[in-house]
Amino acid sequence: MKSPYALSTSLVAALLVIMDPAAGLAQITPPDAGKQYWLQGSTKLADDDPRSVRAHQIFDRTLAAADKRPGPSPELIILDEEGFPWARSLPDGSIIVTRGALDICFRAKTVSDGDARLAFVIGHELSHQVNGDFWHFFFYQGVHPDSAKDEQTRKTLEQVIKIAKRSDSVSAKELQADQYGLLYASQAGYDVKRIVDIDTNFFREWTAATSPDLLEGIVMQVNHPKIEERSAVALSTLRRVVEKIEVFEKGVEAYKKASYTAAMYYFKDFLSVYQSREGFNNLGLVHYQMAAEEYAKWKSETPMFRLSLIIDPTTRARNAYRRRRSPGSSLTRRMRPENAHESQFLKHAAAAAGYFREAWQRDHTYAMAHNNLACVHFLKSEYASAVGELDKAISIDPGVPEAFNNRAVAYLKMGEQLRVNLDKKVESNLLAALKLRSDYEYALFNMAYFLMQKGRNREKQAYKNRLAKLHPGSELLALIH
Repeated sequence: MKSPYALSTSLVAALLVIMDPAAGLAQITPPDAGKQYWLQGSTKLADDDPRSVRAHQIFDRTLAAADKRPGPSPELIILDEEGFPWARSLPDGSIIVTRGALDICFRAKTVSDGDARLAFVIGHELSHQVNGDFWHFFFYQGVHPDSAKDEQTRKTLEQVIKIAKRSDSVSAKELQADQYGLLYASQAGYDVKRIVDIDTNFFREWTAATSPDLLEGIVMQVNHPKIEERSAVALSTLRRVVEKIEVFEKGVEAYKKASYTAAMYYFKDFLSVYQSREGFNNLGLVHYQMAAEEYAKWKSETPMFRLSLIIDPTTRARNAYRRRRSPGSSLTRRMRPENAHESQFLKHAAAAAGYFREAWQRDHTYAMAHNNLACVHFLKSEYASAVGELDKAISIDPGVPEAFNNRAVAYLKMGEQLRVNLDKKVESNLLAALKLRSDYEYALFNMAYFLMQKGRNREKQAYKNRLAKLHPGSELLALIH
């Protein structure tokens, strides 16, 4: 496909004339203009302004959930300008919005609606960043054929506009950016349904504030899609996401039934439309379980202490979130070592780790991704790394009992590996897990088994009795002597 930057020599020469103030026209924004260009003569909104603080929090969260492009990391710049709102994506990674843009977003009926509006605007601009949609938009700014002083310049300007509209339609790019803007905002956890509600249609409000009466020129008259078109694309995008919720839920059910191949296909199908933290986390769990199966075939030892993985049973596509734990991996089967099993183990372990890291990249407050990544390190006997990931999980959310349980086991194995006594850390983490969830089966078993190993039989018996009372049918009871 021909690059949009590939202009004929005559057009380049003509554009140089156009950009000359002597031609009697408004100066065109250079295609490679960065943030310094836009900051000239402008004032940034104060960093401690509540609107700025709120906007940067929304930006960080949306950025984490969005697709990434090579190059500089995107940066949000807020200009202290009122009047008609505007937002712009720059080639240097900067995204500029005005105070007027914040105001129209934040004047929504509720705080959550205002946050969702700005997340959509930011997501829209991030989509332009990912797709490199710059050249067309810069040449539309300030290109006014009717303002030309002579017929030749007017014709040249019209030719520039035709080139910008040709092949890669600007209107189509705007609709695509709307689609991804909604997805990014939703994947970041914002409720985007209200953006296209009949009574509070954000596209209508935005267009009213940036109408052609307020902003003269081609931008609003030619290259931007109509409100109806933008609303239709938004509704179509949301419907497509809703359709994939059932696929996600089928993946969760398949995982719980240990049908890992089926679960893998369901989660991959879901991620093909909605690339969210929960999709990556759960796909990582599938690969973890596949790695665990290969590990059991490859290694002869049977780990006694139990780790807890955490599957995310709900998707942000529903704008709801709660945590459940899945059955932990006990790795109980014994089989002869085979190099093929080692190779498959390493393959699935690497895939699981990659997906857990991607889940965290999509949301830096997602503690369960660190917990699950720690379990991968544990499988590979990388106990110090496991402790590090669990430290992160607990730092993000100290209310996750699975992380304390797993950190206790990691400390125990690390102590054995390094030949140092970490018993106090083991016990304190198990107690912390049980304080958070008093009927936690794995933590009760791990504490009883740990105390049995240490010869503290009276305390061991107390925890075994507690386990038997709370989980009378637990197969773990037979392992405590």
